[in-house]
Amino acid sequence: MNKVVNKALFYKEWINVRWVTLLTIIVLLFYKVYGVMTLLSQMHMRNNSGIRTERWFNNGLYGGSSYYFVMVFVVIILAIILFTGEKTSETEGFIASMPFTRKEIIFNKWIVGALSLLISFIVTYIFLSLFYVANINDLNTTLNPYSDLVKWFFMDSVQYICIFTFMMLAQTVMGNIIVAAIVGGIIPILPYFIIRVVRILITLRYGFIQYIVIGFNKIEGWLNIYSYNLTNQNWVNTEKNAIWFCYTNYKLKLLVLIILTCLFLYLAYVSFKKVNLEYNSRLMAFGNLEHLFIGVVAICSGFFGGYIFGVRGIRGIESLNSFWVCFVAFAIIGYFISKLLLKVLSSRK
Repeated sequence: MNKVVNKALFYKEWINVRWVTLLTIIVLLFYKVYGVMTLLSQMHMRNNSGIRTERWFNNGLYGGSSYYFVMVFVVIILAIILFTGEKTSETEGFIASMPFTRKEIIFNKWIVGALSLLISFIVTYIFLSLFYVANINDLNTTLNPYSDLVKWFFMDSVQYICIFTFMMLAQTVMGNIIVAAIVGGIIPILPYFIIRVVRILITLRYGFIQYIVIGFNKIEGWLNIYSYNLTNQNWVNTEKNAIWFCYTNYKLKLLVLIILTCLFLYLAYVSFKKVNLEYNSRLMAFGNLEHLFIGVVAICSGFFGGYIFGVRGIRGIESLNSFWVCFVAFAIIGYFISKLLLKVLSSRK
């Protein structure tokens, strides 16, 4: 472990991300601790009116749809902060000239980033545990088991460390830090989006075929790693316990996230090891990936334009035809935009 963790590098990176750690803690406390506190307050108000909400801790812990978007944004900021100094002030070349291996540099970045997220979740977990114990008399522990909190801690911490690792991979592959952040944030959802559009096109062409739709829905769920920590909302047909949330395929999703984290970290290491540091001012750090970038942008632009302007809100065979018209038009637009980005951003020094 000492061969990987370098105290000087670790301290340097930790100084940079301290405020992001504080920001992450504030976000988690607001959405989770304040969330369950709000539900407890609402429960007391409903008790006074003769209505009791038994699953208030479960609802407060797993509720809050904007939480998922905010956390992804915070993770993107974390990755930017870890790479921004090197890519803007050329200190990466300075560090590379010092007695640090690239393996030490990239792994210390990952360790500091993962530790930042882990500390934030541990602090929130402690607050939630104390709140759980302090309000144990107002809890139905059968309907609000402590295991809900444990599951949330492991699922969310592992998921956002996995997403952070992918953001690091994007930063090592691309030279421009802002574009890398945008691309890194979009790519994880692209497989889900493309499969979803394909499902819609098949339905438009052949009609609703139940087993095909069910199969595609399952594939979509597994392809979108952003949704792994989303819980299913269940309705209980009683007056007391209206809504409760739970995970599906919990252990398998955790395993997939751990495997993906290891894969992304290895690819980030390989990329960082091979990249020419002089290309950090370019859009793509690897010249042989420029054609791939152009193709991906063109195809994704085509799918997006075809879905938004060719299919959405329209039904019938005309929708299928209009999709392909819009697909071609937006693919051409995406092609020229990607070429322009490569020309402009790669020429900057």
